[in-house]
Amino acid sequence: MTADSWDDFAADWDNEPDVRKYADKAFESWQRKAAPLISSMAETRVLDFGCGTGLLTEKLAPLCQHVVAVDTSVEMIGVLKRKIIEAGVKNVTPLVTSIDSEAITEYRDTLGQFGLVVASSVCSFLPDFEATLCHIVTAMKPGGMFVQWDWLDDMPAEKIRDVFAKAGMICISVEEEFDLAGKDGSMTVVMGIGKLDD
Repeated sequence: MTADSWDDFAADWDNEPDVRKYADKAFESWQRKAAPLISSMAETRVLDFGCGTGLLTEKLAPLCQHVVAVDTSVEMIGVLKRKIIEAGVKNVTPLVTSIDSEAITEYRDTLGQFGLVVASSVCSFLPDFEATLCHIVTAMKPGGMFVQWDWLDDMPAEKIRDVFAKAGMICISVEEEFDLAGKDGSMTVVMGIGKLDD
């Protein structure tokens, strides 16, 4: 899908029960498996990569120092901007961009020193997951953590482990985390946690 096609979903995205359920389950699994590995979440800068309308951003923002919420969809980011203004949230920076060397150079004051990067239902849509993760790693602090959730059918566990290794990350875990039932049956979500050396 292109950024423009995601724009078409933005207005009603937060009203989709399955979308909210996915975000809730991703956050719950983050709390159980990843949060205990972070020494001080209150001092952590977070990148929500492929944030959409910011359903995960909203859950992480009260817990961390700052969230940079990135998406290529102008309309998705527009929804997030309206929500954070209405809620008076001050520690979220929404940004329309992809993550590549040009963006990291252009937004050098914003895209850097992340102790945590989350990517919920994003990586399987990337044209080149490995190249993107290598760019993301350059924006992370030593010891930083990367957490992703994707449909298992689109993102096999072996691929996650392989890309983590190629990006220079230690694989903490890759596990089938939860299932979501839909009209065509149940689909499994895989969660990968990688970490940079301190």
